[in-house]
Amino acid sequence: MSKYEIYDRTAALSGITHSQSQKALTSLDPPLLTRIGHTSGFRTLSTLFYDRVFADKSNPWFLGIFATSTKSEAIDNQYRFFVQTFGGPELYK
Repeated sequence: MSKYEIYDRTAALSGITHSQSQKALTSLDPPLLTRIGHTSGFRTLSTLFYDRVFADKSNPWFLGIFATSTKSEAIDNQYRFFVQTFGGPELYK
């Protein structure tokens, strides 16, 4: 599935287009990056999330998504994605 098909599917399910969601990302005052505590807030969010993912043995299909990554790599990848997506420096490649 292409990213454009994902955009269309998401819009159909949520009622919000991709362009509307992108506009919402940039219209918050103060921006989400500031509200969450800058980059350290996204590091904390990513760590808390993946601590739960890797500890949850009741849903192996979900943990299987990360089978090729260590927990540390998954946390760092998510952190870099969040920071870049929500107005920080370009860290995610």
